[in-house]
Amino acid sequence: MSDKNDGSLDKEYLSTIIEHVVDGIVTIDETGTIETVNLAMEDMFGYSAEEMTGQNVKLLMPQRYANEHDGYLNNYITTNIPKIIGTGREVEGRRRDGTEFPIDLSVSEIEVSGKRRFVGILRDISERKEAEATIEAQQRSLLELSTPAIQFMNGVVLMPLVGAIDAERATQLITRLLETVSECEANVTILDVTGVPVIDTDVARHLLKAVAAARMLGSEVILTGIKPSGAQTLVQLGVDLSQVTTKGSLKTGVEEALRLQGVRLMREKG
Repeated sequence: MSDKNDGSLDKEYLSTIIEHVVDGIVTIDETGTIETVNLAMEDMFGYSAEEMTGQNVKLLMPQRYANEHDGYLNNYITTNIPKIIGTGREVEGRRRDGTEFPIDLSVSEIEVSGKRRFVGILRDISERKEAEATIEAQQRSLLELSTPAIQFMNGVVLMPLVGAIDAERATQLITRLLETVSECEANVTILDVTGVPVIDTDVARHLLKAVAAARMLGSEVILTGIKPSGAQTLVQLGVDLSQVTTKGSLKTGVEEALRLQGVRLMREKG
């Protein structure tokens, strides 16, 4: 009598845990028919347990997944080669109101009374994805602040660089530069390195990549702001900038850009 009661208590205890875990839990049979769901599934999808039980699990999927689901399930039952079973992946769920949301899904196979069953554990990751999108937007904003590329005048783009330039930042600045050159249809680009503390071989190589990339979009590049010490270092290192238009200051670089644009400057008389 005591063993029977203990067994009943164990089942009740396990059932209570399943019902109240944060993640959604659903079991389906070999045909994809929903057999059980927990409370989290009701909260997640907006259906009651009664509305989900007995329905094909495709009820909870966007149509683009639903069309493929039966094929995946039949293929696994026939071949035992898993594509989803035993793995986790990020997919989209569909609520009762038709809205879609991102979920982490893991599926496991179990055997009950000699019959296959599949258990899906689902976690709503909407908040995480929103946070990732916010971080990505912030990173884009920081990129624009750290590598600003602005339209100086019609046909001329100016990118003033400040701080150290490593491989990662070089990739970012080239991406930002090309986007701006393309958007502004610039035929002249000024790269000002006055704010770059060290101009060595690696930095020079990154700058030459930026020059080459801008030229591929039809923009002539003027490199300004190389300090005498930096120029001397580049000469000692054997870095060849002979194919790049260089100017000692941003002011003279702007004057060159204006000249290339056919703009005549009025000089003050001495």
